[in-house]
Order: sequence, then C-alpha cells, then structure tokens
Amino acid sequence: MTKPFELIKMGTYGEGQVLNIPDEVRDELRLAPGDRVEFLRLAPHEYLIYSAEHPLSLQGMIGKPKRKVTIKDMNRAIRARGGHVR
Repeated sequence: MTKPFELIKMGTYGEGQVLNIPDEVRDELRLAPGDRVEFLRLAPHEYLIYSAEHPLSLQGMIGKPKRKVTIKDMNRAIRARGGHVR
C-alpha cells in the first residue's frame, strides 16, 4: 500500500472517453470491469476518485463546528438570505 498523498502513476484519458486507471490504483480500489467510480470535488481542478462499490467513509473529512447551531439559528440564517422558512 502507498503512503497518503503519494503520486503513483498517471492514468490516461483515451479515445472514446475512456479513463485508464493504473493497475496499482485499480487493485487498491478493488475495481472490476463494469464497476462504477465516483468523483468527489475537493477544490477547483482537484477531485477524489473512489469506488462506488466500496463507498468512501466521509467521517472526519469535515471538522466539527466551532459552535453548536440550533434550528432557530439555521432558520434565521435562511430568512436573512431571503429564503423561505415553514
């Protein structure tokens, strides 16, 4: 297994809109022919690719809020931006 943030190899985008993924990456993602992959946008021009067959755990990707937010706080913020609250 590779270290986090290590560039392994580059894949290629070929004719017929086919994205070739290096063998090492396919093996680690446990991809088989016909499997679906999903792309999570991290920033402009930066994506995370993962197997839809083996979903990514998003736990811990977004930090805990600095303060607790109540439903009243959320509704107030929606109204302040011109939204409708039931």
